Amino acid sequence: MLNRLFRSMVAVLLIGVPAFNQSPEDLPTRVTGEFDFKSAIVPKYFSQGATAALICISDSLTGPSANWVPKSEQIIGRFTTPVWTAPIKFEIDLPFVPTCRSVDVDNNGQPDNGVKLFAAINAINLYGDSYLEQLEQESGFLSILADAKNATIRSGTVLVYAPDNYQKVPISFGPDKRLFTADDETVGVPAGYSVMKIAADGKITFDNSTTPRMDILQPEEGKNPDFSGQGILESFNSLIDLLKERYAYTELRKIDWEKKRADYLPRVKAADAANDLGEYYIILYEFASRMRDGHVQSATYDPKIAPKRFEMLKRRLAGNLGAELIRYTDGRFIVYAVGKDTPAARAGLVPGTEVIKINGLSVRDHLDTLPARGFVGTEERAVAVALAIAFAFPIGEKVDLEFKRPGETVVARATLTAVEIADFSGFPPLRNTEDPFEMRSVGDGKFGYVRWNDFENVPYTIAGFETFLSRWNSGPGIIIDLRGNSGGLIALFYTLASYMFPADSPVSKDWLDNYVYDDALKTFVKLPNEGQKMISSPRPELAFKGEVVVIVDGGSASAAEFFSQFLQKKGRATVIADSGTDGAGGSVRLAMMPGKIPFTYTGGQMFYAGTREPNLEGKGVTPDIRIPINDEYVRRRLNGEDVVLTEAIKYLEADTKPAAESQ
Repeated sequence: MLNRLFRSMVAVLLIGVPAFNQSPEDLPTRVTGEFDFKSAIVPKYFSQGATAALICISDSLTGPSANWVPKSEQIIGRFTTPVWTAPIKFEIDLPFVPTCRSVDVDNNGQPDNGVKLFAAINAINLYGDSYLEQLEQESGFLSILADAKNATIRSGTVLVYAPDNYQKVPISFGPDKRLFTADDETVGVPAGYSVMKIAADGKITFDNSTTPRMDILQPEEGKNPDFSGQGILESFNSLIDLLKERYAYTELRKIDWEKKRADYLPRVKAADAANDLGEYYIILYEFASRMRDGHVQSATYDPKIAPKRFEMLKRRLAGNLGAELIRYTDGRFIVYAVGKDTPAARAGLVPGTEVIKINGLSVRDHLDTLPARGFVGTEERAVAVALAIAFAFPIGEKVDLEFKRPGETVVARATLTAVEIADFSGFPPLRNTEDPFEMRSVGDGKFGYVRWNDFENVPYTIAGFETFLSRWNSGPGIIIDLRGNSGGLIALFYTLASYMFPADSPVSKDWLDNYVYDDALKTFVKLPNEGQKMISSPRPELAFKGEVVVIVDGGSASAAEFFSQFLQKKGRATVIADSGTDGAGGSVRLAMMPGKIPFTYTGGQMFYAGTREPNLEGKGVTPDIRIPINDEYVRRRLNGEDVVLTEAIKYLEADTKPAAESQ
């Protein structure tokens, strides 16, 4: 009896006086919220599958965490409005007692039960089930905004669950300007749920109503400025001001924004005076293309705006000399195809002819005079794209050529007249690009081959990739063909790459440092490292353990490049190519111009972890094996051979040959 009484007295002394005495009867039972998004990626990807939920953030708020939030620590809700128009609305019913790690944040120096902390999230659901697995947890937007400089919460709402009336949480930021640290002033919260509201000015209040709001927030750096209501001249100046402040690689590319403004202002002013959106679109397209950044783009199909550019291209490129050029690995520009009875043929050009000058300019300088066609990130890619129209001119235009025929040392000269020419054969096409997903066996059936067009259609691409792996995941090797793959969603590239890592051999995805623009500091700041989170195949039975070859080309851009480079850097794939990739690094932002013309730009920086070396921007993926472009390459291509694929198969055959055979 005395022992029992003593234990009761000790318990009372340890528990102490309740921090809060309110009855939990009227406390929250449901969370509601909305997401008034400004980003174009939300309707684009959320419409393919999305989840509204509360996820436990106790780990991440009190220090870097290497753990993904398990399904048991997610409270799944539902959207109450369509996910493709803003604002998206959602609601989440609260369980009587949630599952989440408890953290002691009252700073009283005494151990106690602690509280459980949740953030609301609206995220892309890659796999189609209700819960957010691994990378899905990083594919959405939260009810909190991060302060990258101080590695803490800047503003937003946090759901707090207290098991009793004795728990306290921060009521203000301490001197270290970080929340949930030892110097915070604290206040008691009632047993049950409370919503902690953190204002942008640092003030903290609490909502204990039965249905508190937890709105989803979008970082300011991710919002899309809308200049569509401005005039042509005003919007161009607004765009330059925006890029001057927020374009991610000004220093890397040594861009003088005021010079660019001055170079284009005369044409912009003329378009403004004429209120000519068609001309303005031509200017924006050229401006974006000349940036030499694959993520800087402008395009429209508005029938009131686009036709003027199309007509300009039609006039400028209507005639041709009747030959095709390619740049060899040694730097020479070589004719590889000549049409019959064309100006080029009549002038004596034959396959193998080296072109020295066009209209008195080196071939390289001539390419810079051509109309902008497409958006590219490297010098190599810019040359390859322009070579497709190197011999295109207005019909009737005289063109002076200097060239050397095969085996000759004397430079020949000729003046040709551009004429309208029906299509003639160059290199045979390598693949049917109309087929969005292709899989087959190669190498006499020993290896699997797969290719797809982009990283945009989430459910279709995952379903196709899983089907491919279900057929070949027990084989010795696979070839992933990303040539011409235009990229897309970063979360999807990580997801597909994770299938190459079995559960017993997971890999960290923290290989890059990400920098975003901080509105308060007016500069780019590094996002905090969230711990060495590991990824592995989301479907263990489909994890591929054999040899992997990825083949790429200049048309491999953005997420296709990240996918290739990630597997390469993690020692999981060999990259084979005949050219470098597009060099579209960083992350994309968008500004809307008059006429609803979109203008995208690189708004986030990415560097190899611990360095200031860009991983992709302006240079692309460096192939492990680069197939030289020379006479032999051209001969094989003209015969219809896919040279890069052939070499990839040879590599796999040698790499997977049993030891006894290789001796």
